[in-house]
Amino acid sequence: MKTKKIHFLLVITFFALLLSCKTHTILSQKVTLGMTKEQIIQACGKPYKTSARYDNEENLQEILFYKEKTWDDGGWSWSTTVTNHLFILKNGKLVAIDQGNEEHNKQQYNTLFVW
Repeated sequence: MKTKKIHFLLVITFFALLLSCKTHTILSQKVTLGMTKEQIIQACGKPYKTSARYDNEENLQEILFYKEKTWDDGGWSWSTTVTNHLFILKNGKLVAIDQGNEEHNKQQYNTLFVW
């Protein structure tokens, strides 16, 4: 009986540690199609760049540019990835979510030890 309790506690501890490993959020999961520009900024913060233009039918098209830095390997590495997100609005409503370029920054590990 005691062995079953220990096994149960180990399983619960393992899953608790596994679930706590996620340390970053994904911006594209914070928004949904149909949101307004104000709702996007409230959910994701201020974009680092914006662009706007009118199309042939006089619809206002805006693009909000965001950069997101995430840690590779679930936070167990010093290497990072910077992902560009583009939120495309038409007449003030989100109509498309695109992912731009990714920049991978591999951390070089120094394995030289001085005794």
